[in-house]
Order: sequence, then C-alpha cells, then structure tokens
Amino acid sequence: MPNAAGVGRASARANADAVLDALRTGGALSRQQISQRTGLSAATVSRATAALVESGIVVPFGRSPSSGGRPAELLRYAGGSRVVAAVQIGVRRIEGALVDLDGNVTVRRTIVPVLARSGSQEWVRQVAGLVDQLARTAATAGTPCLGAGVAVPAVVHGADDRIDAMIGFGAHDLPLGRLLRDQLRMPVVVENDANALAYGELKEGEASGLSSLVGLFIDNGIGAGIITGGALHKGAHGEAGEIGYLLVERSSLGQSFSDRGDLEDHIGYDALTRRARERGLQPPDGGQLTAGDVFRLAAAGNPVARDLAEEILDITAMAVAAMVIVLDPQLVVIGSTEPARDSAMVPDVQRRLQGRIIHVPRIAAAHHGADAVLVGVGRLAAERAG
Repeated sequence: MPNAAGVGRASARANADAVLDALRTGGALSRQQISQRTGLSAATVSRATAALVESGIVVPFGRSPSSGGRPAELLRYAGGSRVVAAVQIGVRRIEGALVDLDGNVTVRRTIVPVLARSGSQEWVRQVAGLVDQLARTAATAGTPCLGAGVAVPAVVHGADDRIDAMIGFGAHDLPLGRLLRDQLRMPVVVENDANALAYGELKEGEASGLSSLVGLFIDNGIGAGIITGGALHKGAHGEAGEIGYLLVERSSLGQSFSDRGDLEDHIGYDALTRRARERGLQPPDGGQLTAGDVFRLAAAGNPVARDLAEEILDITAMAVAAMVIVLDPQLVVIGSTEPARDSAMVPDVQRRLQGRIIHVPRIAAAHHGADAVLVGVGRLAAERAG
C-alpha cells in the first residue's frame, strides 16, 4: 500500500510540473490563467506557485493590465536563470556540469578520480570540490545554483543516500549524500546513474508524454533505470534494475558473484580486456579495453573486436528482453558515454529481439546523448531543491 506522505509528495510534484509546463509554453501568466490552462484548482495553483517562487524557479513579473479591478500578479518561469550542479562519477573520469532547469548544459568540468589506493574518502572530497567550483562559477555568472545531483554506478538507498559498493572507489556502505551535504551546505541528491538517465528521458527526452520506460546505461558494466506509472521504481532495497546480476547460463549457478554480477562480468572493462587478450588483441593504450574501444576496433576491421562487439550486442539484447518480458514498457532507451555507438546499437538490438519476445517496444538512443545522466540527475536535484 503506498505511503501517504509519498503519495502527497508525488501529487505536489505533479502539480508543480503542470504549473511549470504552463509557464514554459504560455510565458508570464496570472494564477487564474495558470488554473485555466492546467485545470488545477485555485488553491492548488496557489500552493504550487508559492513553493516554486520560494525555490526561485518561478519569479514575479509585474502585474496584468487593469480592466477595472485590481491587476493580477504575473509569474514567469526562470528556468534559464537558475541552475543545478550535476556530477556523473565514472572509474575513468568524473564529469561535472551546470544544468539549467530546461535541461541545457551551460558549463562543463572534468576531473580524474583518485581511486581507492589513495584512500576511499579522497574522491568524495574531489566531488565536493567540483560541486563547489561549479556553484562558484554559477554565482559569478549571476545564475544561482539551487543544489547538486550526483550520479553513481552503484545502488543508492536510505535518507542519507547511502551507497552499498562502488567498484574501484573503495566505497562500501558509505553515506555519500550525507557526507556531501555536510561539506557543501546545500541540497544534494545522490542517484544511481541508470535511474538518472531514465528519469531525464521521462522528463525531458525520448519518453516525454509516456508513463513507462526502461533506460539502459552501458559503461563499466550495464544497469537499468525503471519508470512505471510516471515515477522511478527502485524496489524494496533500491536494487531494481541491477540487471548486471542477471544469470546468463546454467553454469552461472555454480559460481558466486559479489561486487559484479554474471551478465555484467561479460561486458565490464576487466572482462572485455581479459577476453581480448586471451584471443590475441591488446588494448590500444595498454590499459583496459572498453566497449567503445571494441566497437571502434570492430569498425576498423579487427576480427577479434568484431566477435567481441557481437557478444556485447547479444548481452545487451538479452538484458533488454528480460526487462521487456517482465515490465512491458512503452519505450527502451539505450545510453552510454558514447552516443554514436548507442544509435548504432539500436537496430542491432531490435533485430536480435524480433521473433524472440512477444512484443518489441520502441527502442531509441538517449535523447541527450553523452549528457543523458547529467541532465537526469540535474532534474532530480532541481526537484529536491524545490
């Protein structure tokens, strides 16, 4: 049974979204005009606009021309003049950006993470420093930073945005959200990267106007964000969508998987590098081989890379099939840090699924490309701040 407080928050957020949509499309409007455009009651519009004005997302914009009575106050959407700091954590780099409330990336910063060998807390200080730098940049430009959103390749749960484990970062049962809020003294939301991608696609991407989708995010492994009924579905333990733990074959039952699941063990950097070397293919820079490296080498004609690329596509199709069979979503979105690859994968995945599952839904590359996770976690941060 849904929690009453949670239902109330969801209803208030939906009302705020309706008001914002009216102001985005209609320009400066009175509260009465907002009520007419949205169908919301005057009292509901009053509550929603009060919260939005307090957060700075909506600002007063003078009064309407008088027609004999008292002129009504006009309100204007201030999305372009308000930003949030969005951060996406990866093993190879940490991406930071200022994202306005229309989902536009206005400033970018990138740093190389200090991993666990130098202490598990150092990268947390790096993230806090990056957010602080972005907030200062926003202040200098006269566009106040309302808060921060941090996307992580890990399960997130609890009021303190605790992460269970993050491969390479030495993070185990770490209250990341609380640590960042204590350091930054601003609203901070921490979310799984695939969940962030899915939410961004729901609000400002391929899924606009839909109520259900699955968003796949492929990086050092694979994860899924699930939207049902127009909201993120996280499950009882915050682990819904952890498709990296899908069991691939019967022999999987004779193995044990902890930090990395069976399916993910076929597509992550370590696994790709190991299998490539076993077949005589050395990574171009002598380091780890990524899925992006595999597809680039395959396009250049390398036969080993072509075989690995086919395996990646097979695994992705199997993951999509499992999610579609269980959830029956209206849309599946594929995203990664390499949007050209995502677009190329779509027809290959569709072809693999035809005739093998009951219904193949629309499959699309993430609307915001390489920024999909940043835009999504930025939207979550803006809503939390509001």
